[in-house]
Amino acid sequence: MDYEIAFDQDENVYRIYTGYEFAAIGEWVSEYVRDLESIQRVLMAARLAETEKEATEFKHGPFDVILSEEGVSVSRQVDLDSAEEEIKAMFDSQESFYQTSTDGIQAECGLDDLINMIESWHAVLH
Repeated sequence: MDYEIAFDQDENVYRIYTGYEFAAIGEWVSEYVRDLESIQRVLMAARLAETEKEATEFKHGPFDVILSEEGVSVSRQVDLDSAEEEIKAMFDSQESFYQTSTDGIQAECGLDDLINMIESWHAVLH
């Protein structure tokens, strides 16, 4: 997985920037895996998945995260209720053409990629 850790001047914090296909993972780590305890919990869950084949689930805000021996899966739920009317108005005469969904965005990567990213993230933050 390609990623870049850079300082976001608008928010005055470091963030992880990824390609579109890994956006949910970068956003989850940037927003919810910031302190030493949460970094250690994620790394421990990744090691358990590798060695013990044990799956771990995290729920952080709108993110649902599952670490298993296959890798990590991150789903970001999206609340489109407030935008539903505006979206339908764009397709005014074809209301059935577009249905809003709260499935959000999803991303997956291997455990090695996640571990490397979290270790780099830890080195930048501390």
